[in-house]
Amino acid sequence: MKNYRIIFVFVLFSSIAFAQTKKSFGLRLGVNYSNISNTGLDARLGGNGALFFEARFSDKYALQPELMFSSQGGKASNNTNEDLRIDYLSVALANKLFIIPKAGLHLLAGPSFDMDFENNPIRLINGNSDSNVTPFDLSIFGGIGYEFPFGLILEARYKQGLIEIDLFDFDIFSDSTNRNRDEAFNGTFQYSIAYKF
Repeated sequence: MKNYRIIFVFVLFSSIAFAQTKKSFGLRLGVNYSNISNTGLDARLGGNGALFFEARFSDKYALQPELMFSSQGGKASNNTNEDLRIDYLSVALANKLFIIPKAGLHLLAGPSFDMDFENNPIRLINGNSDSNVTPFDLSIFGGIGYEFPFGLILEARYKQGLIEIDLFDFDIFSDSTNRNRDEAFNGTFQYSIAYKF
């Protein structure tokens, strides 16, 4: 019986705390500058966009779940048909720490689960392939942003993949520089503008 009372009190205080938070929704759009490490690819430009929900618990801290689209990959440096695009649908959880209370400058960090939402084919920009790519990635990200009083937000992030991207039978790995297939990871700079309603 004592355990039920403890659980009840915990749920009650959690509900009160959440009810007192400032909640808002928003939309973010931006560009990616991405690459896959230890391949023969250069960085490529892509797009990103997200819907997010922000729960502001205090002047210094907010929690922001996000549903995001992110176009990543790499660009062939030798002008062949091997430019690579991987489109991810991501669920992310951003922790936002406001450096000065009631000011807009903030740091952010969190995890992201990314799924290649086009059934995992390698999409060559100028060609075709029957090869596949690892269907998901687990990433961590960090960045800095500024939120204006009227809801406009500017952000810059770096997102690092933690799961090896296995590009099955894709010959960007088979060049003469003896690159290590075990170290092929997503790395993406994201620059975006958002508006919070």
